[in-house]
Amino acid sequence: MHFEILVEGQCDLTTLSILLPKIIGPYAEPHTWKIHKHRGIGKFPDHPEQLPNPKDQTLLHNLPSRLKAYGKEQRDDFVVIVLVDLDDRPDCRAFKQEMLNLLEYCPAKPVCLFRIAIEEIEAWFLGDRQALTTTYPSLDLTGLTNYQQDSQGGTWEKLAQAIKPSLRTRKKRDPEVLQAKQQWAKEITPNMDVERNTSPSFRCFRDGLRRHCQFNRQPRHRTRIAQKPL
Repeated sequence: MHFEILVEGQCDLTTLSILLPKIIGPYAEPHTWKIHKHRGIGKFPDHPEQLPNPKDQTLLHNLPSRLKAYGKEQRDDFVVIVLVDLDDRPDCRAFKQEMLNLLEYCPAKPVCLFRIAIEEIEAWFLGDRQALTTTYPSLDLTGLTNYQQDSQGGTWEKLAQAIKPSLRTRKKRDPEVLQAKQQWAKEITPNMDVERNTSPSFRCFRDGLRRHCQFNRQPRHRTRIAQKPL
């Protein structure tokens, strides 16, 4: 099976580059993948049937065009995965349905798996406390005592409180915050155990990916597609 994976940015690309072999095995043995990062999540276009604005490189803005292009592949071993953060959206199912609706604009619909990290991908890190303490042995987890897994209400801020409290006063798109989030992805993800993770949104992503691999154990087209480095 080959997976084309669309993510919001570098942190997600780094995280999945490390996690995918843990979930479905080493690259090209037999499954392959290519991860495409964007400049943030963006917004759904007002007119999904039209070509996207080339100056807008956000994920949702370009999603209708991407899905149309992938629909032309006509391969039985080809799956598109879209991973986005829920952020402060109030309804996960409604957000997923909005993405599913975009398939109606595709003359040929690709096989897709839409997955949402709740509230954001840092929830996946918080779903493996052992990985956190392995990565940062002196980490103080007392501030996470009342954290309810995959709840909405400042996920990255709670992780920052444990690792680098000074970041909590910064905005999400602050360069120092973005740099810290990328560093967490590089340092924490190698220590994560995909079987013990308690994040429901991570487990949903993991299990959905594996279901597609089980569906086609021996794909007819084993095309090697080069993966960009982290």
